[in-house]
Amino acid sequence: MTKRFLLTLSMFGLLAGCASNQGLYEWGQYQETLFVVYQEPALKEEALKNYVAFVETGGTPQHPIAPGLFAEAGTFMLEQGDVDSALKFYKMEYEAWPESRPMLSMLIKNLEARQ
Repeated sequence: MTKRFLLTLSMFGLLAGCASNQGLYEWGQYQETLFVVYQEPALKEEALKNYVAFVETGGTPQHPIAPGLFAEAGTFMLEQGDVDSALKFYKMEYEAWPESRPMLSMLIKNLEARQ
């Protein structure tokens, strides 16, 4: 009986821990945007416009923009030929997420050299 109780209690603890992380980052409509970009070309421009507007908000201190979303916006801009906007978003990612700095510093340096 005690073993079953402890197992049940630990399961509730695990579920509570998982539930508390759901609001850690702001994701906006990221998954929907990716689907539209790759599956609905006719709606791509509008989806990207909305995505970029969302990313430019920067989130809040309690719910920052999720890791990689600034860089994703930069890549979308680079694919459209807008190097200045791409650099802006790559620099935002660089500042927001120190873990990404080694890769992004090289990417930013190379893009700036091409301008």
